[in-house]
Amino acid sequence: MDKYTEIRKRFEKNADQENAVKMAKYMKNHFIFYGIPTPKRKKLYGDFLKGEGKNKTIDWGFLDQCYEDEHREFQYLVADYLSALNSLLAFEDIPAIRKFIDRKQ
Repeated sequence: MDKYTEIRKRFEKNADQENAVKMAKYMKNHFIFYGIPTPKRKKLYGDFLKGEGKNKTIDWGFLDQCYEDEHREFQYLVADYLSALNSLLAFEDIPAIRKFIDRKQ
């Protein structure tokens, strides 16, 4: 199973529809949510981020796939991923990061 599918299954398993409605309302219904609060969301993929750090490379394809997902939690994952692996980022990565900033702000 690929990384994106694994994380999506974790999110789906822990979805809270009532909280998802509240989160979407808070964000003026610009985004769809699974309804997973931040501490729980970060626990769901904490082990994954540690494993990614051991790879010593940033998986831009995975990040693009996550950012294209309609659920806001995936955009939060991209930000957390880049923060966790910030020591691997280089000046040349700015255009790739900028496209995330410019879309789904």
